[in-house]
This record gives sequence, C-alpha cells and structure tokens, in this order.
Amino acid sequence: MSLVGQQVLVTGATGFLGGALAMRLAQDGVHVKALARQPQKGMFLSKQPNITLVEGDITDAERMKQVMQGCSIVFHVAAALGGTLQKQHHINVDGTRNVMLAAADAKVDRVIHVSSIAVYGYHYNEDITENFDQKPDKVPYNITKSQAESVVREIGKQHHVDYSIIRPAMIYGPRSNAWTATMFKIAKLKPTPFLGNGHGFTHPIYVDDVIDLMIILATHPAASCEAFNCAPDPAPSWREFLNGYSRLAGHNQWLGLPPFIMRPIAPIIETIFTLQGEPQEVPTLVNFIQAKKTYKMTKARELLGWQPRMPLQQGIDSCAPWLREKGLLK
Repeated sequence: MSLVGQQVLVTGATGFLGGALAMRLAQDGVHVKALARQPQKGMFLSKQPNITLVEGDITDAERMKQVMQGCSIVFHVAAALGGTLQKQHHINVDGTRNVMLAAADAKVDRVIHVSSIAVYGYHYNEDITENFDQKPDKVPYNITKSQAESVVREIGKQHHVDYSIIRPAMIYGPRSNAWTATMFKIAKLKPTPFLGNGHGFTHPIYVDDVIDLMIILATHPAASCEAFNCAPDPAPSWREFLNGYSRLAGHNQWLGLPPFIMRPIAPIIETIFTLQGEPQEVPTLVNFIQAKKTYKMTKARELLGWQPRMPLQQGIDSCAPWLREKGLLK
C-alpha cells in the first residue's frame, strides 16, 4: 500500500524528526496536516507543497478530534523530552491518550507511535531485543515513554485502533540539536574529551533511516500492533561516532578521562537533578556509556525486510552544511 495521495497527520511537526518526516511525505506526494503547538515555529513547512500547517496541542482532546478528521494515517511524533515527571506525563502519556482516542473517533487506518529505546532503561548490559522487559526506573522521560506505549496498546485493543510502535535510538542529522550540534561542539575540542577510551557502544541512527522505517510501519501488514527497535546494528563505538565529527573539525585527537573520576561525583550530580524534579540516573549512565551492547534490528529485518542503510561517516558528513549554517563549522 502507498501513502501517495492520502491525507496524514504528523504531530510534533515543528520538531527535528516531525519536520523532516512531514517534508519527506510531502515530497512523496502525501497530503500532510502538520500539527504545531506554535505555528510560527513551522514557517519552514508552510511554504512546502502538500503541507497544511494546523495549530493544535495533543493535550487538547477536542482539538485532536477536529484535526484528525479525514486522515488515514497518524504519525505521533510529539513528545516532551525534558521536565518534571508531572509535565512529561501530561504531554507524553495524557497527550498520547488523546491522540489514540481521536484516532478511534476518526477511524484512521493506523497510528505510528514514536517511542524510544529509553523505555528499556540503562541497566541491561547485553544485546536488547523488542521482547525485553521495560525497566525505565526513575528517569521521567523513560517512565513516560514506557507508559505511553501502554496507552497505545490499551486503547488500540479496546477501540480497535491499528498501531505500530517505533523505538528509535539517538537520532542525528541536519537540524538535530542533541546528537549533531551538541556532539559536534564536544568533538571539535582538540583533543576531544570523553569518559573512558570510547570503546563502549553508542547508538546513533540517521534521521532518514528513522523516517524510512516509519513509512514502512504505516503500510506494511506485518507491522500491525508490533513494536520495532530503530538503531544501528551492529552498534559503533563512542569513539567512532565522535571522531566522525572531529574529522569535520579537522583533527582526530582524543582525551580519555578515567571513568573512576566520575564515580564519586555522579551521586552529587544526581542529587541536584533529583531536587530539580528530573532524576537522570547519572551513576548508572557512567557505566552505560562503557557497555558494549546493541539494540538488535533482527525483527525489522525478518518481518519487514528493512535495516538502517546510512553509513555512519556519510551521515555525519551530510551534517556539514547545516553545521556551517549554524556557525559551528568553518
């Protein structure tokens, strides 16, 4: 089945992933309703053919029912990435409930829900498949993304709404602040500082690969009511990832800092985050970045015939024009 000519809704359309998805769909001939809580942030979308920018907030249940009418597919990308548990629950859990109930009301064909590998938590030290238990622990984002998945399944079952869940890893590419701009700022330091030798595995996935899988999930029969990891398999090392950005900056110098220096400091940092209402499990993260594990893509390969295609260095190199535009790369 093709999405060409169909009307779809993209929530979170002014964000990094949602914006890239909306533009790809529109270029492919799909009619996109691009949901924006603050439409002024979506001006880069408003001049694109096949995109209609619509104002709305996923926490407004009635508005979600209005904007979803006439849509055959919903790509639910909107999410709070930070803040207190209460704030993130309101957006990530209650907002997802509104999306799913509106989808039931509009009788859409399928909802593609963007989750995260964060639902597994940080405590596994082995390769992770989709059937692993979710252990989000204390981090508000991890907790609320896991709870949002439960809402998708619950309402999907009760109201007969077809869905598919994608769990992306660290999405990088042009317009990615976290995994491109911030990583480049660290990598261009000469030498590049990092905790440890950088041989632990990391999980960068290029934005176009994520979008490719999302579109497949919208149309493939085997994706119905299933969840899929979206991560590099095999996983590269932190050193490979950061050195890719360092090469753009013209060096390959590395400064490995002994992990033990963070162990007495990490609990103090964690206490500060906790007092601010946003615990991050900093002591566990120190061990997490040293671990060698992969979020396996076997399920997507076997059921959907899909796997990530973008080579790491090629994906990093494609970020250079945007980094120059941002004034980060000369």
